Formats: sequence, structure tokens, C-alpha cells
Amino acid sequence: MLDTDQLRSFLAIVDEGSFTRAADRVHKTQSAVSMHVRRLEEQLGCPLFVKQGRGAKLTAEGEQLVEYARRILREEAGAIAALSRKGLRGEVRFGVPDDYAEAFLSDILQRFNHRHPLVGLAVSCENSIELAALVRAGALDLALVTDFPGLEGFELVREEPLVWVVGAKFKAPAGEPIPLALGSPSCIWRRVGDEALEGQRHRVRSLFVSRNYSAIGAVVRAGLAATMLPVGLVIDGLRVLGPEAGLPPLPLTRMGLIRPAAPPTAEADALAEAVRETIAAGERKAA
Repeated sequence: MLDTDQLRSFLAIVDEGSFTRAADRVHKTQSAVSMHVRRLEEQLGCPLFVKQGRGAKLTAEGEQLVEYARRILREEAGAIAALSRKGLRGEVRFGVPDDYAEAFLSDILQRFNHRHPLVGLAVSCENSIELAALVRAGALDLALVTDFPGLEGFELVREEPLVWVVGAKFKAPAGEPIPLALGSPSCIWRRVGDEALEGQRHRVRSLFVSRNYSAIGAVVRAGLAATMLPVGLVIDGLRVLGPEAGLPPLPLTRMGLIRPAAPPTAEADALAEAVRETIAAGERKAA
């Protein structure tokens, strides 16, 4: 039988990228976390990590164990919540932009519901600036947003390059400006793109503008226009538009969590953990 406490230490290392940060996350000493890994390796008969600089990298066997470990812990948490009075039973009001929702929301909700099946979720999809205002007003318990100047209380979850993206069938019009499908003027990525294009407006033309990524994504996948996305969200049917297109490079984009000033509830803490784990898992797949 695999020890769930050892599996928690293992996953903390996977998600945090180091034994030191993992120890802080599971509230144990670094030596205790290291011992948990050694015991798992002895039981399974294979190494789970190899050293990489100051951090740790998963072996092939370690990669295999990740999803098994997450599944085991989800089932344990779900059983405890459903069959005892110790499980969480409240509600969480969660905000997420629809571009992140399309990429991550299904996995976040599945992960969270397995662990806490009695907790209700109310989800709001708005852009990051509007979600930040709702969090400040106390109308949301937690939000996953893109970082922007002036945003307070931001917890970084993932950082990666922003890139120009087109559909697989897209062909740049010879000698003509590249058509763009963009978010509304309040969209953070739209603002970043506008700044990058300063002085190079002749290279592009606005074809389609929408508040909803589902609509923008449909235009892009149809091969009609380019847009901006974090490189980790470039899925099948999309491709990165290279420098040969003549578009300016884009900076890094930062995805993270924000909360209201009031002390967080146990339900909001649990959802935040599910968000971190889901996005970490997505980052490994993208890599």
C-alpha cells in the first residue's frame, strides 16, 4: 500500500520544484520530506527524482507516479468528505477569464469536486481587471487572473512568454497587413499587444474584436486572423507565428491568484490548491 502522507510530500516537490519549498507547503521539515521520497523509492524499486541544479527533476518513473498519486489523494479526500462530518460543505465564489476557463476550468472543477464533493461553486467569467474589482469588493472569494500594473495581493502561479498565434490553415497575406482577432480594450493581452505594436500599426489590421475568447478562438482556428496567447495555451489546431511574419516580440505574461482582504475560508484555500495543482500539471504537459 502506498502511504498517502508520502504521496503528499512527493506531489509537493513536483508542484513546487524543490524539496525546501515542498517542506514549507506540507508543514514538515526538509529531512522528513526527503525521507518520504526515499521510502517511496524503496517501496517502488525505482528513483523518482534526479538532481537538477538546486532543484529536482522527475525521472520517467516519477512522471508515471504523478497522476496515480493525484488520483489516490483525490479519492481519499472525496471519501472523507462524503462519508464523514469532517469534509468541507460551504460555497466558493470563483472568478476566471474565459480564456483561462477554456484551458483549465474543467480540470480544476474535476479535481476540486473529487476532493470536496459537498462544496458548491459559483463561477464568474470576466476579464482580469473586472475580476480584480469584484475581489476587492468582496464579491468573489478567489480569482485566477493575469497580472497587471497596480494589482495588489497577487500570488504568481505561472509565468511564460506571450506569443502571436494563428490557426493551422492561416496564410499571411502577401504584402498586406496581418488581420488580428483581439479582446476588448480592457483586456490585458490586448493592451500588451497595442504597446508592442506602437509604431508598427502598418503591419496589422483589426478584423475582429470580442470580449469572449470562445469567439476569438473560433476566428483564429478558422485561419482568418492572428491573436495573442501564452505559449502554454497554444493547443492542437493552433501554431505560433514566427518572427518572419514581421510582428514584434511580446513580453512574459504572469498568471496567478488574488483574494479579498478578509481572511480566506477553508473552502477558498482548498480551491486555490486545486488551481495551483491543475496549472502545474498543465505546465508540465506543455513542456
